[in-house]
Amino acid sequence: MSTTWYELRVNGTLSDRGRGAFHDLGVVTVPPQTIVFGQIDEMADLPELLALCSAMGLEIVSLRRLPEGGRRLPEGGGT
Repeated sequence: MSTTWYELRVNGTLSDRGRGAFHDLGVVTVPPQTIVFGQIDEMADLPELLALCSAMGLEIVSLRRLPEGGRRLPEGGGT
């Protein structure tokens, strides 16, 4: 299974319940957006992540692959 680090930004902030929906991924609020990031299997997990965002009514602002060593906190994610 090939995994890659991704960063997904959505508009708004998420409740604790909303944050919990992202299980093993990091979730950081950087008003006015929320950043979801982590290691994702492109073939299996990425479509599921996008479907989850859609089901939650989240507006996706951006989705990007992080460079190798992407485990660091995303840019602007200091909280």
